[in-house]
Amino acid sequence: MSEKESKEEMKKDSETSSGEETKKDEKGQVEQETAAKPKTKKKYVFNCTKCGNCCDKREFVPVALVDIHNWTQSGIINAVFPNLKLRTLQPAGSEEKQGVLALVIAGSENGCTMFDKENRLCNIYHSMPLECKAFPLGFNGQNYFIKDKSVTGLGHGTMTKERLIEDRDNARLDFEAKVETQMILPLLYSLFMQNLLEQQQKVMEEMPEEKRKQLDELLKPKEQNSN
Repeated sequence: MSEKESKEEMKKDSETSSGEETKKDEKGQVEQETAAKPKTKKKYVFNCTKCGNCCDKREFVPVALVDIHNWTQSGIINAVFPNLKLRTLQPAGSEEKQGVLALVIAGSENGCTMFDKENRLCNIYHSMPLECKAFPLGFNGQNYFIKDKSVTGLGHGTMTKERLIEDRDNARLDFEAKVETQMILPLLYSLFMQNLLEQQQKVMEEMPEEKRKQLDELLKPKEQNSN
């Protein structure tokens, strides 16, 4: 190989090596830029399709004292009252393990008791609880979150800024109303139980001796009665 050919070969090797290094540098720069870019959060878009699937699978719906007030004002409290129960629940979006006493519209395996399955309509649609107004958006005092990601209306249609503000306001109001209820409800429960015990004691004191003995016999454990 002549000196001229040798120089040309060395030049080609140098250009090839330089090109590969440039590609590596460019690739590394692209990877660094990609890693540096913050991950964009998926926008919250929800539009109720009125399919009734959410109501169909709700075993219970947490409610607040403000909901009771609204139902009293609207005149439908008598329709809702038979379905109200007390339950110990884990607050949605909370990391605390201890449950809290909560007021709920009790449902069943067939869904919310206020849902008309035949007509696929909510019987209290125009005075629904704050929980349902905000659903599926929740708020835990710091952040908003999705309570149920399987809801049909998620990602459906478009979301206006005004509608997003309204949904966030409803989620925040629901959270605040439930916090207030959780503070007051145990006190009310204790008060009612105390009043009930006092009423029972009064009835027992006024009951004739013979009736009281009969009641004592009925309340005795079965083993004692058999002996």
